[in-house]
Amino acid sequence: MSNDNVNIQTGKGELLPCQGGFLQFDVKQGDPEHNLAALRQGLASLAIHSPGLVVLPEQWAAGFDYPRMDEHAGHTPELLEAVKEQAGKYNIHIAGSLPEMEEVEGRTRIFNTLYIVGPSEIAGSIRKQRLFAPMDEDKFFAAGIDPEPVLTDLGLLAGMVCFDLRFPELARTQAMGGAQLLMISAQWPAARRNHWRILLQARAIENQVFVIGCNRCGTTDETEFGGHSMIIAPDGTILAEADDQPSAMAVSLDSELLAKTRRLFTTVE
Repeated sequence: MSNDNVNIQTGKGELLPCQGGFLQFDVKQGDPEHNLAALRQGLASLAIHSPGLVVLPEQWAAGFDYPRMDEHAGHTPELLEAVKEQAGKYNIHIAGSLPEMEEVEGRTRIFNTLYIVGPSEIAGSIRKQRLFAPMDEDKFFAAGIDPEPVLTDLGLLAGMVCFDLRFPELARTQAMGGAQLLMISAQWPAARRNHWRILLQARAIENQVFVIGCNRCGTTDETEFGGHSMIIAPDGTILAEADDQPSAMAVSLDSELLAKTRRLFTTVE
């Protein structure tokens, strides 16, 4: 399921006042049961109320388990059903990336796809646009094309996956399309944690949008991941930030704060 060609309904994109949060955890490679349990436990501890949105790390269910990626992609539909069950339980939206399998004319492709799941349906999806060659992503995934925001009951939501964060035009096109909140699902290394923090703030400031960036923590092989998931206001103010340990946080996202920021001057019209 791709949102590359979604039809945005003009006038329904304004962000509703809601809670925004993230679940930062150590994604255990190749172990969906463990990671799904972490999701459930995190939501229970977060106690987020409706309306709300919770963002998960990149490839949160099994990590970059390349030898079994086809198998994991085959299980994505049932994982999405499990996520929908949790979204329904708390009456919220949940967003995080999973492998998406697509078959066209006998050819199978796998995308690294950010899914936005509501209480009763999958609201939409946004495929990762920029694949990170140093981690061999380009050998196992296909790249998305022309991301567009997803229309949800909360408003229009923009999305990026990890390395996409370094390409400001990907956020810009979605903000210009009406999105007022940007989600980033990531597995960003600790070695470049400072880049992560600066770029998240930059995307918020330049587009005057709320930003929720969820990064994983922990270690796989020799790579330590940076954590420091963040929630940022449209003026760049950090509303919440985790450290490098598992963490669940949520804050209120006041749409009036967004309007106030844009009344002073606007960069997205």
